[in-house]
Formats: sequence, structure tokens, C-alpha cells
Amino acid sequence: MSSFNIENFIKDSVRELKAYKVNEADQHKKALKLDANESNYILGKNIKKKYADYIKDTLINLYPDPNSKNLLESVEKFYGIPPKNFIFGNGSDELISIILLSLKKDVTVNIPSPSFSMYEIIAKYNDLNAKIIKLNDENFDLPDNIALIDDKKLKNLYFFSYPNNPTGNHFNRKIIYGLLENKNNLVVADEAYIFFSDEKSFLHELPKYENLIVLKTFSKIGLAGLRFGLLFSGDKLINEFKKIKLPYNINSLTLSSIEFFLKNFDEFEKNIKKTVKQRKNLYEKLSTLPFIKVYRSDANFLLIKLNDEKYKVKFDNFLNANNIIIRNFTGGMELYYRITVGTEKENKKLIDYFTELSESL
Repeated sequence: MSSFNIENFIKDSVRELKAYKVNEADQHKKALKLDANESNYILGKNIKKKYADYIKDTLINLYPDPNSKNLLESVEKFYGIPPKNFIFGNGSDELISIILLSLKKDVTVNIPSPSFSMYEIIAKYNDLNAKIIKLNDENFDLPDNIALIDDKKLKNLYFFSYPNNPTGNHFNRKIIYGLLENKNNLVVADEAYIFFSDEKSFLHELPKYENLIVLKTFSKIGLAGLRFGLLFSGDKLINEFKKIKLPYNINSLTLSSIEFFLKNFDEFEKNIKKTVKQRKNLYEKLSTLPFIKVYRSDANFLLIKLNDEKYKVKFDNFLNANNIIIRNFTGGMELYYRITVGTEKENKKLIDYFTELSESL
């Protein structure tokens, strides 16, 4: 009997991919988990009770209502954008997939490196040409000549994480505006981390640029478990995206939850301020350690780099031995690590661990 040949069914672009790996903590030890850019602040008892009361009558026997009048009005009030110009996604990943699924095959997808890995992964399994833009080594900004390289005759889509993940910086806005001026370009501003920044959102630019797409999420401020994202764009683009967005893609409990939390957003604003304060403290303390370089950040994480590759094995072993989970990288970035800004207690623990290690090197 002949064996099953998976090559007959699964396309090459999928088989050549590596699955996205999520770090797992040692279940037998209490982990210091600072790898996923989640918020480690837990809601207080009072708000939890109000939340439970709010969602208790949500009907889970019926399909969810994506046109919930209350939620649409809440989002419109929160962002100042009419409902006709946004759609909901099951996290930003689904929205990125919707964008790329809609593209013609001759559109080149331009992705800064380093940046959010799902841009390239989703582009590749949609059989699109993904072109990598190498960021400047010193400041992780876009190359100054990107607009000159930008061929006016070719069709391009650009993804810009703003602030960028994993570097924490904002790209030069003038360069982004230059790309938007070319109507053969689509530009995606992914603002997953902008809550932690003083930088202005690109949302107010939507009336000016029909080729601009803005992504938003609440995952980084305390609602990662709800898997909810938003895509904003002008009439022409949004009408096409609506055609391929799956019906009922957001479950009823998430819709009710987002509605509740937008009405009680002050709870998150407190934690955002705490995170920004802790980021400053963590940056200052880690910057005193001689074995690492720490990069400034406008997000809820810090990027660090080992100052010498001879520290690599010992550092990795130290992390494993103490069940410290931070994000490490491959592809020429083996000496870089991304640390989520945790609570004051978690950050102090991390600083103590790293100080101990520093003294032993």
C-alpha cells in the first residue's frame, strides 16, 4: 500500500514555514514570565465584580452580534472614527491576514527587520513576495533612502509596527508620509503599543490618505486573553476587507467584554501609567549592568543586547536555571533579548537576578 504524500495536498509555502513558537514555563516552578508583552496587572475585586455582572446575561446560545449598537458607539466615541471605517478582528493577527489575503500576487509586502514576525509568516503562506527592509543598526530606524528605493511603478504594501516590536522605537514619520504620498503604496501602521507612548496616532491621517490602514488592539494593556483587534481605513479599502472578513469572527463574550472595558477604561489608564513608570525604572537599573546594552523604548518592553557573545551560553543557562522567561531571537539577533515590563515586584526580582549574574561574570 502506498504511503500518504503530504506534498500532494499542502502547498510549498506552508510546508517551508516554521511554526510560531510560544515559550512555556516550567509548571513545577514559579516562573518570572516576561516574554509576551502582556500586562501583568490583574483587575481589582470591585471591577471584576462589575464585569461579571455585566456579562452574565450574554447569550452564548446565539451567534454573536458584530453590529452591536452599543459597542459600535463605544468604539466610535473612544477613537473618533465612524463605524463604517473600522472592522473587528480576532486579535491583530486575523486583521493582518485579512489585509494580505485581499492582495493581488504582484503586490510586494515590505517588512522591516527586526519587527513583528507574523507579517512575514502570513505573507509567505499567502504566496506573496515578502521583501525585508534592514533597519539601521544603531537606532533601528528605517533607512533614509527607503523613499528613493520605492519604485513608483511597482505596487507595495509596507508594515510599520509603531512603536516597533521588538525594538521599542518609533520610525521616522517623514519617511512614512513620503511612502503614503505614492498612491501605488499601501501603508499599515500597527499601533499595538502606542498606549505606552506620547507619539500621535496615525488615525487622524485617515481622511487625507486613502492608502493608509491603522491597526489597534487592547491586548498589551490587559485584555490579551480576549483576542480583539481593530482595523481602520478609508471607505474604499474597508469595503473590500469587509467582503472577506469571516462572519461571527468575534465571540459574544469578547464583544460584551470590550463594551464593558471601554466604559471603564480608567482602570487600564492607571496600569498604563504604572507600566511607563516601571519601564523608566527598569531601564535605569539595567543600564548600570556592564554585560548588557539596554535600548530606550516607547512600548511596554525593553530590548537588551549582550555586550559579548562569550556571555551567551552562561546567560541562557542562568535564565533556564531561574525559570526566567524573556524573548530571545534568532537570525543574526542571537545576542538580543526582549523583556516585558512587569509589575514593580517582578521588575525588582529581575533586577536582583541580573545583578547577581553580572557580579559572577
